[in-house]
Amino acid sequence: MDEGSGLLDRFQKSFKYYKANQPPPGLQDVIRIDDGSDKRLEPVNLLSNGSQFPGLLSPECWRTYRVTGRPGLLVVANPFTGDGQRYWTSRCVVDYPGPKNTNIIPQQLEEQLGPNGWWPLLQSCSDPTKRRKLAKVLRWATLGFHYDWTNKTYDDSNRSPFPDDLGDLVCYLAAAFGYKQFSPEASIVNFYPVGSTLAGHTDHSEDDLTAPLFSISFGRPAIFLVGGPTRNETPDAILLQSGDIVVMSGPSRQYYHAVPRVFSVSEEPLEDQCSRWQTQSPEAAELSASKGMENICPLRWKECQNISFWNPIQDYLKSTRININVRQVKRTARS
Repeated sequence: MDEGSGLLDRFQKSFKYYKANQPPPGLQDVIRIDDGSDKRLEPVNLLSNGSQFPGLLSPECWRTYRVTGRPGLLVVANPFTGDGQRYWTSRCVVDYPGPKNTNIIPQQLEEQLGPNGWWPLLQSCSDPTKRRKLAKVLRWATLGFHYDWTNKTYDDSNRSPFPDDLGDLVCYLAAAFGYKQFSPEASIVNFYPVGSTLAGHTDHSEDDLTAPLFSISFGRPAIFLVGGPTRNETPDAILLQSGDIVVMSGPSRQYYHAVPRVFSVSEEPLEDQCSRWQTQSPEAAELSASKGMENICPLRWKECQNISFWNPIQDYLKSTRININVRQVKRTARS
């Protein structure tokens, strides 16, 4: 019998369980990384690398864990400040989805998609029904190497410059975990409206599968399933909240994983997520930005402190999960 068929597909069985609405799934077996008390989590102590990245706590303050039984799988419980979360969600929503690097086909829209992409179009829509529909249209944006979804490949001819600020962030994260030569070359920014899912799969289109994959969550909490190299292995379910980071390295880099559930506000599994986006004082925010990398966008950093700019983004996040995953595509010499 094929390992992906019904009786042996333990991964799909778990996926269906956490996806179900009637009855909704129990969360007693879900790994929560916010308090680190789960026995399946092994603490990892990181050392400061001597520099401070804007919007991030210093690495020695991160709550970092290995997931036992999943070699190479690391999780970090929200190392971002409130200002950091505001900045990155703003970049994901306002800046990264351009007119040509998303799933949106202009011919399918009732309104015209302008040169600045999807977010200005959403903000200009006054009809509540159309606005709700338009908010759910965006599902992904690609950065750097643009993934060919049909052939599941990367092509040098289909590539744009990788955002400097996101590259700096991921290089900082990679260095904290010992991957000092990691090269961020491709990102898929996923947008999950409440009720949407991501089916079980492995990431194997990159030339170098020994390089880690970095995954950052913002917005609504979600269940992240991660199993083993085949679908015959029962996966672990991990509750990811806004700001949490997953690092898939070593064997786990090719493990099956999925997102069977994005939680709505009415089924909130934990505290109010909005508290994670609280800003610092203007002076503290300015100081934090001045200590960081030069590629952080100063305009966005300042705008995130502005209520009129931030409130529409926060409203969008109340019904959406954003996931930034970043990977290295090409083989390079790494220490």
